[in-house]
Amino acid sequence: MTRLIGGEMLHWSDLSGAHGPAPLAAALAAPLLPGEPGRTLVAGPHDPALLPAGATVLVRGVADAEALDGPGRTVLCGSLEKLAAEPAFDTVVALDGLGRLLTPEAPDLSWEETLGLLLAVLQPGGRLLLGVPNEFGLDRLLALPAEAADTDWVAADGPVTPAGLHSRLAAAGCPVVREYAAYPGALLGAEVLADPGLRGFLGATLSAAWPAGERLADPDRLVTGALRHGLAAQLAPGWILLAGDIPAGPAAVLPSGPMRLDRGGWLRGDGTPVPAGRTLADLVLAACGRRSLPAVRELLTAWQGGPAAGVPAGQVVVDAAGACHGLAAPSTPVAALRSLAAELIGGGYAGLWPGPADEAELTALLAGMTGRELDPRTVPAAGEPRPDAGSIRELRVERDRLVRDLADARAKHEFYERTIASRDAELKRVRQMNALLSATVPGRAANTLVGGLKAGRRAVRAVVQRTGRSS
Repeated sequence: MTRLIGGEMLHWSDLSGAHGPAPLAAALAAPLLPGEPGRTLVAGPHDPALLPAGATVLVRGVADAEALDGPGRTVLCGSLEKLAAEPAFDTVVALDGLGRLLTPEAPDLSWEETLGLLLAVLQPGGRLLLGVPNEFGLDRLLALPAEAADTDWVAADGPVTPAGLHSRLAAAGCPVVREYAAYPGALLGAEVLADPGLRGFLGATLSAAWPAGERLADPDRLVTGALRHGLAAQLAPGWILLAGDIPAGPAAVLPSGPMRLDRGGWLRGDGTPVPAGRTLADLVLAACGRRSLPAVRELLTAWQGGPAAGVPAGQVVVDAAGACHGLAAPSTPVAALRSLAAELIGGGYAGLWPGPADEAELTALLAGMTGRELDPRTVPAAGEPRPDAGSIRELRVERDRLVRDLADARAKHEFYERTIASRDAELKRVRQMNALLSATVPGRAANTLVGGLKAGRRAVRAVVQRTGRSS
């Protein structure tokens, strides 16, 4: 059943992806929902697969309301301030945040006032699942300047960090019981982020799930650095807070399911152990930064000599014993080496090997460091563009490399031009000298002598031929 409560937007859809990001995937959000949510309000755009049975859904676009309408579900279409007449709810789910709960016809409300409206429809002691955007997250730091969108009729003024919300929610009777750093493809709790052994696995997971597109720099290095320096929670694209009388939830949620701690080791949602260590790409770049080629050779040899030889270096975790654990489907070893060569060139580490000029030659050199002979001409061409192909930093590094290569080619061209001009001048001088010598008396005598010798040699050859035929 669908009801228009006022302020509805007739020609608008937040679920279509045309007016903002897609909602959080149900695979990540479902483990956060309590087992018995009671009377539930789902406020804002959410994955339709996430909606609990019998829930009340609030959306502002008529198109979304029509798409979500179904048996046993109440869909309210309109603005958040129109919910004041509705009975209070036991559970309020607003994982998309507060930014898409109001319409242009709504009063000019601050973020705090919008939160107050949402808490007003929650039962005292109820359960709240709230998404909070981070205006200083990695996704915004890496984004290129964008044109104003048709959703920017108000400016965001949300809290800088969730810390300021803890006291606010506690005063409203909803103390925070769990806080997640929300990244694309993962929700990470504090204990997971605090475990140094998980940094390689988390870095590989977050890098693989980062959406493609143009950006200022490669997010892989920034994500790895944020994890290493303990800033992954502060620089997350957003946070999710679980507040009130609600289970604390899992320590982390991945696409494969919730992570859990079992006998001192972490397990993924499918029950497989989480490898502890750093990614191979991180270790290789660190060794390159120390200019330690023996360490690079040792890492490459262990990688290419094991079952993870075809897995990209950024998706390989190296444990304390030096074993390589692949986290992605393997390709060919040559393709994995070429991907690492591209990362080394894009990161500005190709200076350790002055010889190679491009990815194919560096791939052959890396293969040689593992004891494998590889002709650069046999290295297959790169397939799909790298995820960081649109990064401004990597494009500038590639431009600087091409500038150096062009300068070397021009220097060689100028050297060859000077060499050819010098040899032409020398040849011309020798020909002129021969002409002058041929015009002198000794020169003519020498020419006569040479001509006589040639004639005598022809006569002797003719006599020999006749003698041979007569015999």
